[in-house]
Amino acid sequence: MKEERHTIGELAKLSGVSVRRIRFYSDSGLLPPATRTFSNYRVYSAEDVARLDLIRALRDIGLGLAVIRKILSRRLSLTDVLTMRLRALEAEIASQRRVAAVLRATLKSPDPTETDLRRLWTVTTLSNAQFRLLVERFYDEVAGGAQMDDAWKRQMIEASTPELPDDPTSAQIDAWAELTAIITDESYVAEMRANAGAMWTAEFDPAAYAEAANRTLAKVRAAMDDGAEPDSASGAAIAQEWLEGLARAMKRAPDRAFLDWHLDQYRKHHARSIRYQQLLAILRGNDTGSPVGSEWHWINEAMRPRLAQPE
Repeated sequence: MKEERHTIGELAKLSGVSVRRIRFYSDSGLLPPATRTFSNYRVYSAEDVARLDLIRALRDIGLGLAVIRKILSRRLSLTDVLTMRLRALEAEIASQRRVAAVLRATLKSPDPTETDLRRLWTVTTLSNAQFRLLVERFYDEVAGGAQMDDAWKRQMIEASTPELPDDPTSAQIDAWAELTAIITDESYVAEMRANAGAMWTAEFDPAAYAEAANRTLAKVRAAMDDGAEPDSASGAAIAQEWLEGLARAMKRAPDRAFLDWHLDQYRKHHARSIRYQQLLAILRGNDTGSPVGSEWHWINEAMRPRLAQPE
């Protein structure tokens, strides 16, 4: 049986692709003609018809010519490419949903302001991945000059990185913008860098600190489960144990000077730290009255009477 052959014009009619586009694919090496006539006209086979259909389908889902060329030459698995494309489309859809949510929130105001515009810009230009990079840069800058343990820094990055939902509420949009402002505030970065430099010295023992912190958090969770308040007797005992454990990790005595230093850190950073946790809770859909990190809020409240004691 004679193999079916098609001129470029016939291929265009069969496929619905213009002659000009077919010629472009042919010249690009994506669709070389099966043969040419003595007059140098391109002739295509039935296999070329199927190849053109595949090229068109791949172009329709947004793949570039370089990727398509790799697929056709079997240097890339079609399954892998389609999976990557699906993920890209899902990310794009999620991004568009965020933009729509911000527009809805902005249009609730009869007269949008520059603040609304900045909020729109923040959410539409800062993806979850980009926000993580901001958090990583924040901790890199905070750790500058301090001998901060890499494992501890990674743990803090994981705990501090938010996720903006695909279809955020107005409150979540505002939380996202406020978190962005916090970690990009150069004065705050400078304060935290100074604090880290004072704490993460050559004498600081990160293993002892982690052990004391984990032990304290476990006791705080148990106390919270039992309904104990920070100003209770158990709160005072846990607070004292935590202060002693922190002092040991810093190779310091838990004396008045140490308590004064800790109180100074509390006054400088406690309010913003709690606010950060509240914003994370909003983004995660949690009850802001009991924010993520509430154990630290509890222990800080428990330390208040101890830190305020006269010498």
